Amino acid sequence: MAFPKGIIELVDSLYQQGVNEAVICPGSRNAPLMIALTRHGGFKCYSISDERSAGFFGLGIALKTGRPVILCCTSGSAGLNFAPAVVEAFFQEVPLIVLTADRPKEWIGQWDGQTIYQENLFGNHSKAFYDFETDDCTVAPMTAMAEPKGPVQINVPISEPFYPEPGFVLENSSAIFQNETLAKHKAQSTKNKVDFTYFNQEIASAEKILVTVGQMEDNSIFEMLSAFGIPVIGDATSNCGSTIAHDLILANESAWPALQPDLHIHFGKSFVSKRIKQFLRTHKPKQSWLIHPNPIGKPDPFLCLSHVINTSAENFLAGVNWTSKNWTAWNIAIEEKQSAFFAEKNWTEIHIYQAITEAIEKQETEVHVANSLAVRYINWTLAKFTKTEVFSNRGTSGIDGCLSTAIGAAQKTEKLCISIIGDVAFQYDRNALWNNYIPYNLRIIVFNNGGGGIFRNLEGAKDLPELDKFMETQQSFTAENTAKDAKITYFSANNEKELDLNAFFNNKGASLLEIHTNSIENAAELKRYMSLFKA
Repeated sequence: MAFPKGIIELVDSLYQQGVNEAVICPGSRNAPLMIALTRHGGFKCYSISDERSAGFFGLGIALKTGRPVILCCTSGSAGLNFAPAVVEAFFQEVPLIVLTADRPKEWIGQWDGQTIYQENLFGNHSKAFYDFETDDCTVAPMTAMAEPKGPVQINVPISEPFYPEPGFVLENSSAIFQNETLAKHKAQSTKNKVDFTYFNQEIASAEKILVTVGQMEDNSIFEMLSAFGIPVIGDATSNCGSTIAHDLILANESAWPALQPDLHIHFGKSFVSKRIKQFLRTHKPKQSWLIHPNPIGKPDPFLCLSHVINTSAENFLAGVNWTSKNWTAWNIAIEEKQSAFFAEKNWTEIHIYQAITEAIEKQETEVHVANSLAVRYINWTLAKFTKTEVFSNRGTSGIDGCLSTAIGAAQKTEKLCISIIGDVAFQYDRNALWNNYIPYNLRIIVFNNGGGGIFRNLEGAKDLPELDKFMETQQSFTAENTAKDAKITYFSANNEKELDLNAFFNNKGASLLEIHTNSIENAAELKRYMSLFKA
């Protein structure tokens, strides 16, 4: 038989533009795509059965490489299972190319097996949709890489027969890996020209400037601002080296009027802290600027946006002059209270996060922090990640796929790759360990408090009679059997004496540490901690 027309050429065109990794989910309808990718010779291919986990695995690879990663699946509901990862990639601005195999168009809506409406499957959460039969799909990598980066879908209807005859040889037109197109496009896309005259005038006239930094890649460009007295407020996910305990400073709402800035400048994407948003929404600056080469829409989480400046953080910081006052005095007072609190020995999550953050910062690592309480605890501790690169799925902030993303990213680093995750998020994504790509450098820290502990800390939710049964996701599973199935060394700690971080970090091979705590005690201790900063 003849190989389905155009598929070899499509795969080769993606390779020619610098796409060289593919996560392939087993199936029948996508067999020609699988064969074209695996026999091409230029692709690193991964086979992962669970499409939801596979999507996040590919997301993790793309986070590390900066290149589009192919997700390939069969027809029907398979593509829908990519949706959580596609949505996360869209809002986190990560390039993906989703190849969805499909039934011939004449069978759509005819009750044929594994046949659904796959055109524009991800709606507004995909940067572009391409029909393989009618569209120029070769532009997909450029679209995925154009600012803001993101996922694109190529839907590929394939008719039977689609298995090649024995001895079929796939001939490629490629001889040499070409990546200049994407590299050149990436460089050009962040060099938008900006006239900084007006912005320098506004900075010079502002008495108090506040810089907030949302989720960004590893970045030390904000160190220069401290020399000018500019307060830089960043979550752990900002990777900007900020050590100002903004969430704790702002716990004292009586201080908000004195901290109100004249000018607010935001870099990066989403921000974990709710308090900084509430602060700026109620104590609005005269101006608020978003620095981004080309944001999706006109995001305004602080409800005070006045200007969108279309350039990169590096270009903006190099083009303006700085002068201001800072939050140092406030931060010193906060750190004194934190030091006294953490000097106490207590087997609750806030104290354990402090110890683990200190220990990780001494290692050569990168950290992937799961959503809900985990990412917030990292912001609340006295210890900070300043040399440790931090990742988190904060595009949509869901718990699905946190571990899969970390394992995908771990394929692309020699450092220890540490996933810090709660028990519910771990159990929800334990298929992340159902593959053959668990690397030696993976370390998983599971905080098991028997359920979704965040709800015991939310005003309104914590007093609901339905809390235990319908909100907290109470569960009695542990991670031990999952670790054994995946051939991962298992460590467990129920108290401080059992917590051996050196053995865990230095183990020869992938390891999982499960830390058992009491949800009610955790909530009470966190409440006591937060009360220190409200007056």
